[in-house]
Amino acid sequence: MKFYRVKPESKYYKAILTARNAEKKLLEITQAVRKEFDLPDCDQYSVSPDYYFHDVEVLEDEQLKAFTQKGMPKKNSKLGKQIIAFHDKLVEDANLKNIETERIVNFAFGIMRRQGETLERLNGLDTMYIKSDTDFRYGAIDHLEEITEADYVKAYLSALEAKEGAKNETKV
Repeated sequence: MKFYRVKPESKYYKAILTARNAEKKLLEITQAVRKEFDLPDCDQYSVSPDYYFHDVEVLEDEQLKAFTQKGMPKKNSKLGKQIIAFHDKLVEDANLKNIETERIVNFAFGIMRRQGETLERLNGLDTMYIKSDTDFRYGAIDHLEEITEADYVKAYLSALEAKEGAKNETKV
């Protein structure tokens, strides 16, 4: 197992932060679409600038007619067209039309993993940490600094303490 700290000055770090900020905005857009069309909350959702998705199992009769079985709004339904148009307008207004998701950023920088490999990301601190059982491809290592397992564990504990502290603050 190898442990890494993502270099905060690297292009990869900046691209990941941009993708994460965009994903937060896209989640807000998803919630705005639900609210605008009075769609029920659901646990399954996709945050994408390209399309809106909704879990069809929680939809009611008229709403259900506006969606495909896979949860995409139908382009031949009046309500489906309205949902698509509203989602697309919000995405365009937020300037997120051509944003790259975190998954695409990871792939582009050679951090993306193949099935069966271990990759854990530690977030919530000023930087990001990665634990992996495989060597990275391409120039990915240029964006990472190898650290010891002890340093990784310290960072993990710091992130855990910060998370617990945040939970306690919201309870007060």
